Order: sequence, then structure tokens, then C-alpha cells
Amino acid sequence: MSDMREVNADILQRSLISSILFLFFNASLIEKCEALRIKIEVLDFVNNINILVYDRFTEEICRTLSKAHDVCAKWACTHDATFASEKYELTHFTRKSKKFNMMTSIQIESSVIKLKSDVWVLEMQLNMKLQWDAHLRQIETNHVTRMLTLSHLEVFTWEAIFTKARQVYSAVVRSEIAFEASVWHQRDKKDELLSKECRLETLQNQTLHHVAEVFKRVNIETLETETYMSLLHVHLNMLQNKITLHSWVND
Repeated sequence: MSDMREVNADILQRSLISSILFLFFNASLIEKCEALRIKIEVLDFVNNINILVYDRFTEEICRTLSKAHDVCAKWACTHDATFASEKYELTHFTRKSKKFNMMTSIQIESSVIKLKSDVWVLEMQLNMKLQWDAHLRQIETNHVTRMLTLSHLEVFTWEAIFTKARQVYSAVVRSEIAFEASVWHQRDKKDELLSKECRLETLQNQTLHHVAEVFKRVNIETLETETYMSLLHVHLNMLQNKITLHSWVND
């Protein structure tokens, strides 16, 4: 290992190394928040920080979040950092909202952070009841853009070559369709989960019809077979198996 030396260099925000360096930069912030020794957990991905607080009352949760923010503000002063309070989001996760005061808000300096029904947690959009509807809506919205992008690539780049379109779908589009679905997907399907999976199957059906350029009356099972594409629930099972295996290896 070489001796430590000071390097004066500007690193662009979109640089690949900037996200890695930022993890080291704000590591002490995560440690300070977790050192509060209260019912708190901090999720961090580059400059996207989520603070989760567990308690029986929403009022106590908001007081704990205020304490955590005070720690963050002190850290920002000593690290020449700034938190954008206009981007703060607050929600209370519960499936029994009538038992709690769901309108509890937080006063941060001169701003009042009010409750939102949907919030971003890392790259997922979650609603208060944790039923994944908000996340699925976001996937469906993004899917429209992905379909347009795929159409432009086929027309202007590969002149509608099937193998290339299928490759893009497998690597990009289906990855987004199945993003984090392994969290709620179950092999033994329940009615509420089956409806969510059907929404994802509809997106896969639309895209495969486009890739294969066949009539929409062809059923999804036949289409998946003809395009050499695994059934969506089989793909989700495979993702779950990978996660389970990864957990066993780490343990």
C-alpha cells in the first residue's frame, strides 16, 4: 500500500467513481444516526437517504425524526454539505390507519413536512399500506417510455431485427418490469398477489407482441414459447431463488 497523498481533482457528479466516493463521504452520517440508539434504521444509496423509525405512535415517530434531522444538520455543517428540505418526504407505513393520527407532520426549520400517500424509498415507490400499487403504477408509466425507445431502436438502428429486439427486451425492459417483484411474489399465488402479477404479465405481453410483430389475439403462453422467453412467474421464481441462495452464502 502506498503512502497517503492529497489529490486535488474535480470529479463530475455523473462520474462512475463519484457514487463510490460519496458512500465513503457520508458513511459517518449513517453511523451518527444509528448511534442515537432509538428505533431507527437508515437506508443509504449515494445521496438518497431514507430514515425509518419504528414506534406505536405517529407523534413519537415525528419527534424521533426531528432528533435524527438535528444530527444530520450538525453533520452537514462540519462537512460542507446541504440538505434540500424541499425534497423531504414523510409517510407512515401501516395497514390500520384508523388506529393512528395519520396527519402528524414535522416542523423542519421554517418548513412543515406534511404526509404523502406515496414516497420513494431507494428506487421503489411505496404507499402507506405497503401494497405495491404505487410501485406497479410507476412501472406501467415507465413502460410506455421503454416501448417507444425500443421502437426507435428497431427502426433506426437494427431495422427491426428480431434477435436484437429480443435481446434488448430481456436485458432492459423485462428487468424493469420485474424490478423488486421478488419481494412480494409468491409461488403459491394469493388473489391479491395474482392481480399484481397479471399487471406485469400484461406489460410483457404487450412488449412481446411488439417484438414478434404478431397479432394481439395470440395468447401470452404461445407468444412466450415462440419468442423463447420464459413465463413471467418462472422468471420471478428464478429471481427469488437467486436472492435466497445469496442470503445463504452470506450467512
